[in-house]
Amino acid sequence: MSPAADNPFPSLEMTERATGLRARERLSTNENEFGPSAEAVRAIAAAAGEAHRYPDCDHFALRERLAARLRTGPDTVLVGSGVDGLLGATVRAFLGPGRTAAAGAATYPTFGYFARAAGAGLRTVPYRPGADGLEALSRCAHEHRAEVVYLADPDNPTGSSRGAAPALALADALPAGTLLVVDGAYAEYQDPADRLTARQVTSRRMLWLRTFSKAHALAGLRIGYAIGAPELLGALARGAEHYVVGRVAEAAALASLDATAHLSHVIEATATGRAHYTAALGRLGLTVLPGMTNFVTVRLADRATAGHLAGALAAQGIFVRHLRVPGMTDCLRLTIGPAAQRATVLDAVARYLDHPVTVPAR
Repeated sequence: MSPAADNPFPSLEMTERATGLRARERLSTNENEFGPSAEAVRAIAAAAGEAHRYPDCDHFALRERLAARLRTGPDTVLVGSGVDGLLGATVRAFLGPGRTAAAGAATYPTFGYFARAAGAGLRTVPYRPGADGLEALSRCAHEHRAEVVYLADPDNPTGSSRGAAPALALADALPAGTLLVVDGAYAEYQDPADRLTARQVTSRRMLWLRTFSKAHALAGLRIGYAIGAPELLGALARGAEHYVVGRVAEAAALASLDATAHLSHVIEATATGRAHYTAALGRLGLTVLPGMTNFVTVRLADRATAGHLAGALAAQGIFVRHLRVPGMTDCLRLTIGPAAQRATVLDAVARYLDHPVTVPAR
């Protein structure tokens, strides 16, 4: 048996092996279906010849470039292996047995998984449709004296975006000494006017985690970064592993930052795809939750219907995510991709709704 058999976050390949099905359309893992920029691909090829060299574990070139873009200093940026790697470092640095964290019950589960594995207590706030949950999260932090509060914004799997002002208000309302960790994996998809800034984050007890996995389409290279005050990043670095981001990944990230036209195309095409899915699925009688991410969350009649539709799509090689978090078990999550892919998905959904069949969910 694989050591990862009990992994609560199985890869698509693990799902294929477990089910015997093959993914023709990969819509279950929020990957960027538009792919990386040509500049990043060329940088990967050019850097491959240096794969025998250890990377600069300080990642100075990338931190300097990111700092310039974010209008902050390099000492407020720490590079890590994607948001998940940085969440693991956060838990190691700031949590442990006898300490408490707070998060939403329906948010991205990796933080909670790491917190529990570290022996920390995790208090959660129930998901309520239409409510941002931030006041409840603040009350939870006060009631249970949480050392760390986790907020994904935009959120996954809801797709909702609260924006900078509510996040900053939450940070200011937390108990003194409590750390607010904002997971900004989908920040590029937010309205820039509503997005946090490095200056806002570094003047508070906050960490803002970002990634090259989503809008930059480098998920396979595992590279992300944290923004925060230098003293917080110093503590975070003590919980982080060294040499986790290789030369090839860093070269791709640097090139991707310069590929601004491609990034703009991805963001615009994703917004177009969201509008298309929202309208087309609405005509089929389904509800798409509002969001600012590279996926849509679709509400079905009930849990059974959602599971049957997910199974029917998987049987055709279209892998989507049937959500299992409390309050959202009647929902599916679909990555937003190019027009041809969306047409394939919509045709399959329409045919299922015309002639629903019971297919075991994955």
